[in-house]
Formats: sequence, structure tokens, C-alpha cells
Amino acid sequence: MTTALTGVAAAAPAGAPAATRGRIDVADRVYRKAAEQAAAEAIGIDRSDVSIDITGSRDTVVVRVSAPFPIPRLDDTAAISTTVPVLEAARGIQADLHTRLTRLFGRDVSRVDITLTGATTPKRKRVR
Repeated sequence: MTTALTGVAAAAPAGAPAATRGRIDVADRVYRKAAEQAAAEAIGIDRSDVSIDITGSRDTVVVRVSAPFPIPRLDDTAAISTTVPVLEAARGIQADLHTRLTRLFGRDVSRVDITLTGATTPKRKRVR
């Protein structure tokens, strides 16, 4: 399945022929992979931990993100005391993803829904 983007191609540089009307087909997996990477970076986890569902129409896109939320280790009291509350952090991630995906897709992203599927803590480093 592909999503067709219709309209005028990007403006041509000065002296080049005028932009032509046309169509660009982008496979849905391209949007999904790009959204996975953007979400993983915004949340601070591996891309393999992120699940994306994208629903698109001609003019807009709805993105649903499912991922665990990174929290500090429970024995790290200094990190816990400086941590932003989960809902506040999720709202910030949601706003950041909306901006990044709208710019990345070149289309209006009408919604970004985030489902936190659990919590993940940093891996302990082994000392030898």
C-alpha cells in the first residue's frame, strides 16, 4: 500500500524549468520506519521497542505510538528527584513528535497518540 502525494513539485532553482505537476508515491513502511526512529529518539529508547500505527487520508495523518517509558533505577534517588512527572514528559514528547513528523512527512499530522506500555530502566553496566 502506498500513499500518494499530489500537487506541485518543489520550487525549481532560478533559471531552471518551471516545476511540473505530478504525483509522488511513498510506501507506508517508509512513514512507519521514519516515525519509529523519530519516536525512539524523542522517548529515549531503542527503535525496536517502538510500535507505530499510521492512519492517513489525502491531507492528514494520525500517528499512534506504543512504547515503554524510560525511568531511572529505583535505587538512584538523585535521578528520581530530578525526574519530570510521566504525564508532563509524555505531553512534551507528544508535542515534539507532532512537530518533527509534520516537518518530516511534509503533511499535516492531525494527532499523535502515545500509549505507554510499561517502564524500562537503564541497563546496569558490569564492572570487572
